[in-house]
Amino acid sequence: MSDRNTGLFLPGHVPAAAIAAVAWGAPGVSVEQLRGDEAVRVGHGTRDGRPYTHVGLRLFEVGGLLLLDQPDLPGADELERVLGDTLSARYGQAVFLFYDEVNAAGGHARFEGGRLVSRLVYDGRGSVPVRRTLGRDEVLVGLDPSDWVWVPGAAAVEAGAAAILGPGIRDDDDIERLITGAAAVAVEPPTEAPPSGRGTSAPPPARPSRLRGLLRRLVGRGS
Repeated sequence: MSDRNTGLFLPGHVPAAAIAAVAWGAPGVSVEQLRGDEAVRVGHGTRDGRPYTHVGLRLFEVGGLLLLDQPDLPGADELERVLGDTLSARYGQAVFLFYDEVNAAGGHARFEGGRLVSRLVYDGRGSVPVRRTLGRDEVLVGLDPSDWVWVPGAAAVEAGAAAILGPGIRDDDDIERLITGAAAVAVEPPTEAPPSGRGTSAPPPARPSRLRGLLRRLVGRGS
């Protein structure tokens, strides 16, 4: 994945600090891990009269999203679920969009009112192409070789994007235009941790930080 084709989008122009604070307070996340290149980036744009907010994290753009990449839904304490659940509860909706033309995958995960309501991904990156929903993966057979998963994947992107961004968002170039138009800026965490203890440098002892593991994956890829 690259930052051209992966992003989290919200309706309206949501304050950057409010969004970043949700990430900093997620279980197992250290604020020190979300600085510099790994900082939460937030930008605001307008498409066809619709104001929107783009949220970017290199962690997701390069390391991928469990929410879109694996059959089982990640737990509610995973970072992408925390962002989707919390931000949609506060601002009505949130949607993760991605489209990977080179490796053949695309789709969305949409949150509404604090819960995940829709997931649709067409994924041809494995040994067999699958359709991924809120349930288990469904193996796809009899695909038109000229369309394969690209066309249904594009339709899945559009289905997730429409409520927030309107029709016509279908592929990596469309997502890139949204990201470029929002011109996101990094939000650096405060120097001192919040007094509540959430978002401090020590993750909950009973659960290892997925963020640390994914950051190691990024280093391993030479990103």
